[in-house]
Amino acid sequence: MITWSQPPSADDFESAVLGGTVDGDAVVAMILSTARAGDAATAESLLAKADPRLWRAIDAAARRGLAVDAMLGDRLLSGRVTALDLVIAACCRQGYVRELAMVELSSMDSRLAGPILALRAADWVPEIRRRAKGICVERLAADPVAAFAQLGPVAFALENRAEGDWLSSAVDSALADDRVFFAAMENSSHRVRRAAYQKGIGDGRLDIARLNDAALSDPDQGNSRLCAEAAARSARLSGDVEAIRVLLNSRMATVRAEAVYALGEVDTAVDALCDRSAAVRLVAQVVVRRAERDPAEHYRRLLPNPWAVAGLGETGTTADVEILLPCLEEPRVRTRAEAVRALRRLGHTAARTFVALLDDPAPGVVKAAAVALQGNELDEEFRFGLIAPGRSRAVRLAGHRLLRSGDTLARLVADLRLLDDPELGVAARSDLSNCMREMATLYTTPTGARAAELRSLISSTRLDTDTARRLRFYLAL
Repeated sequence: MITWSQPPSADDFESAVLGGTVDGDAVVAMILSTARAGDAATAESLLAKADPRLWRAIDAAARRGLAVDAMLGDRLLSGRVTALDLVIAACCRQGYVRELAMVELSSMDSRLAGPILALRAADWVPEIRRRAKGICVERLAADPVAAFAQLGPVAFALENRAEGDWLSSAVDSALADDRVFFAAMENSSHRVRRAAYQKGIGDGRLDIARLNDAALSDPDQGNSRLCAEAAARSARLSGDVEAIRVLLNSRMATVRAEAVYALGEVDTAVDALCDRSAAVRLVAQVVVRRAERDPAEHYRRLLPNPWAVAGLGETGTTADVEILLPCLEEPRVRTRAEAVRALRRLGHTAARTFVALLDDPAPGVVKAAAVALQGNELDEEFRFGLIAPGRSRAVRLAGHRLLRSGDTLARLVADLRLLDDPELGVAARSDLSNCMREMATLYTTPTGARAAELRSLISSTRLDTDTARRLRFYLAL
């Protein structure tokens, strides 16, 4: 049951609504307490900007945990209701209350009406759906730009619901209106902008310049790629490939990769061989090879550039191991880390090469070395020594990684030892859950000193009763 306490501060409410964490129960409780206190203006303004996923969570939380006749009955019956009261009532479990609250909210001058109408247009009760759809149709006809802005984000978030396709199709059809279309491309919802781009690309309403602008400016990677691909297609069809050269400057790797491929120029591809993105390097390597040139030769000349090191790992041979080994001594951290990865890709598995790097001062290099060492038969005592208190956090994380990738019983011992560790406790608890799922198929049991240690750890570590019981059962202790 959802209950309210003291009204939240404006900062707390903003954090809950716009902070990125989707917690419907918490937001419903905050809405209730804010409505009760009568301080609704700020809350309404923030909710109007909420992510569509949060509206779905609010709907589910109110339906699951709220009985309106117990929580809001007096306020609803007295008529002293605010838009916040109606938002919650329109999501409760009683169908007749949801319908009445939705209709009342839609008659108010509130930006919260749009999300609620979108939710109820996908309601599981046919009568409520019909009423909501009728109001949505009226709004889209009266003021399509405003109606689309209010209904669109939640409508697209619900399109995969059993009854959610009607409204998503209706708002998508509204994009035929140029006023709605151009406003949608500026909408804060990435899904709304994507619908506008798809409609514009399909109808031919976006020229190369507009597509380039969208590819370079849209913060959503999927939208940027969609527009870049469309710009490249248009450029090829028009014969004006030069028009998309500006995309080489994009901050999005997928957009740069599309530009390199569409331009198809060897010199441009050579310049992109040392791009910081593996996706862009891959496309550049393909273009260079088509010109019957070897990208590995280019990378060898540019060593110890870190991206040349990475590229040589992607295109070189085992003969390149010898020229990559000195890169492990380079002062630049990125070069050392990429050298570890490149050596691993080229099949260099000598443990002595990577063990020495576990004491590297850079955490990124230590992590790369630990990944390279996975699968090597390292001494168990050595691995446990890496997680000993007093070692750096990066080294301890590397040691835990190596123990997780080895013997199941050693992995379990490591997790139990680290459960209450201030640095690695969270990782240990997470891995213990994964380990226990795998232990159902563990066909060996501990013996001797290992059995005694596990028995002692299970008894002394803060485990819930069920976990301790299951561990003893799986291990036959």
